[in-house]
Amino acid sequence: MPPLTTPKWAEWRMNVPSATPPDSGLYRNQGDKLPRLPVPKLADTLARLSRSCEPLAADKAQLDALHHKLEAFAKPGSVGHKLQQLLEQKREQPGMRNWLAEDWDEQAYMAYRDSVVVNVSYYFGFDRFPQAPPGTANPPAADPAYVAASIAKAALEFRHLVVTGTLETEQVNARDPSQGELCNESYKWMWNACRIPASPSDYAIKTREDDPSAQHFVVVKRNRFFRVPFLDVQGEEYSVDALRAAVQRVIDEAERGKAAPPVGVLTGVNRDRWADAHGHLVASSPTNVATLREIHHAAFVIALDEATPDPWSGDRGLEQWSKLLWTGGPEGGNRWWDKPLQWVVYKNGETGCIGEHSCMFRTPTARMNDFLTKRVLKGDPFPASSAASGTPSPTPLPFELDATSRQHIAEAEKEFATHIAPYDVHYTMYTRYGKEGIKKMKTSPDGWCQMLFQLAYYLTFGRACATYEAAQTRRFQLGRTETVRILTPESLAFVRALVDSPSSSSSAEKVALFRAAIAHHGSDMKLASSGSGIDRHLFGLKMLAASSSQITAEERASVMEGEGLFADPLVKESGTWRMSTSQIYIRHAPSYGWGPVVEGGLGLPYMIHPDELQLSVTCTHDVPGARFIENFRRAADMLMDLHEDAARTGAKL
Repeated sequence: MPPLTTPKWAEWRMNVPSATPPDSGLYRNQGDKLPRLPVPKLADTLARLSRSCEPLAADKAQLDALHHKLEAFAKPGSVGHKLQQLLEQKREQPGMRNWLAEDWDEQAYMAYRDSVVVNVSYYFGFDRFPQAPPGTANPPAADPAYVAASIAKAALEFRHLVVTGTLETEQVNARDPSQGELCNESYKWMWNACRIPASPSDYAIKTREDDPSAQHFVVVKRNRFFRVPFLDVQGEEYSVDALRAAVQRVIDEAERGKAAPPVGVLTGVNRDRWADAHGHLVASSPTNVATLREIHHAAFVIALDEATPDPWSGDRGLEQWSKLLWTGGPEGGNRWWDKPLQWVVYKNGETGCIGEHSCMFRTPTARMNDFLTKRVLKGDPFPASSAASGTPSPTPLPFELDATSRQHIAEAEKEFATHIAPYDVHYTMYTRYGKEGIKKMKTSPDGWCQMLFQLAYYLTFGRACATYEAAQTRRFQLGRTETVRILTPESLAFVRALVDSPSSSSSAEKVALFRAAIAHHGSDMKLASSGSGIDRHLFGLKMLAASSSQITAEERASVMEGEGLFADPLVKESGTWRMSTSQIYIRHAPSYGWGPVVEGGLGLPYMIHPDELQLSVTCTHDVPGARFIENFRRAADMLMDLHEDAARTGAKL
């Protein structure tokens, strides 16, 4: 069993067990062949910070106070100058692959103590899958066992591409391969991995994909866990029909008795409480140790739920399905939320995927699910199997629960229900135009959508807010993300011209303001993806201020408290993401989402399709998410109407 106390970061995070050959196409140009994340110049970051705070300032006095703190922080010999030097020295330490990685893993994910559900995990809901093999006469209306087997087979095909290193590498710029590859480290955590609860911080474990103990997946039905092997004793992969028969045996076995206590709900509550319950499970029974080991080693999890969502009955049906995927609803215990990959198949054959975000990024997961959905929905038969035995034998994975464990579970059920209850999902598929229509306006589709969010927020709340967009920094070793700060003086000037005083300027003048905002967004995106954003740099400086032995208590207080820069209310507000946005693309995933990141905030997961704009809004009941959706559609019309009117009057687009 993995340790119950937190190992050192380098012990679990570096040198990840992987069966992929290091000289394969996937990894031969990785590691130290990728550049290391730079440390931006302090003056550049502070100038950009100042500018990003301008639209949020209540008055000139508040801005003046910030400028005074920025000047003091940047002076030669100041604490800010000292912190910058320490950060630059940290980057140059021997063996340092990424100065940000350890602190970010810890603070953003592993030391985070609230539930991973809502706060960390994300979900994708898929177009309806075939319920029987191609060419089946009179296929059933729903066959969750076949859907689960199809998912397993397609996932294993992608897993094979990763393990053999034949998966095509992702480029920084697909049109210019000379710019190099993106970091593929995340793919090592895609399969046979699991987050482990521990105090004071979680960690993750990984089993090599070719290890004999890693040749199975886990199926959960009515809170009962089963091990399903996907290879026979000769190492041959079972056919989709054989896996379907195995999953059906799981269903039949689980439905014969009553549902088991929902041990899985423990993985969805506060991490310290889960760590305590986990420690007791391990200490109280060797049966529990064996079951946990099988779950940890499993390639992935497939959860079979009793619910029968109807996502095709309109937006409301899709919203209800999305919330079920996101939170599990009343079946949140029929999960293992710590697995990086977990598919859910409902009784009526609908399906989707849940990802745990700590080591497995959304973009590789989206790529894998895009492959999986296209593979299944294309309808080509899966290859025949050479497996000697016809059907794998599912093995029950029981838990032995004493009175203490049952009490932990009962308390966790109440906590989980309370935790997920306040959240809503709102949804729209805007159909007037999509990527192609935006490109006709000679504008970046992503920049266009970000301006729609700014417009919609202003229409809904009558003010602007700090807005996060994720930019990839995977061009660097162990790179993850950086923030693009969307709210700028230019974006606010455009929004106010369109909303507050539409008659005071011409369409051409408003389009010019829009162009200025788009240009700034594009510039900020380039800076962020090249490692020169604002927020990760500030995070690195704050971490050193809080923990470096070379910073005295007085120096720490001078930047972290009172009149210190990091205590400034405008600086704090500028990093409070009341809108948190991120775009991925899966052609066959009409549902996609994750949670808001601040109280009262909006989570805005979106996809830009060729002819539609897909948006989900996640928020608590007291936040007007439905009104935001309405105003998003209104904003989308306003912006296209503006451009079409400007074009009619001869304005240059």
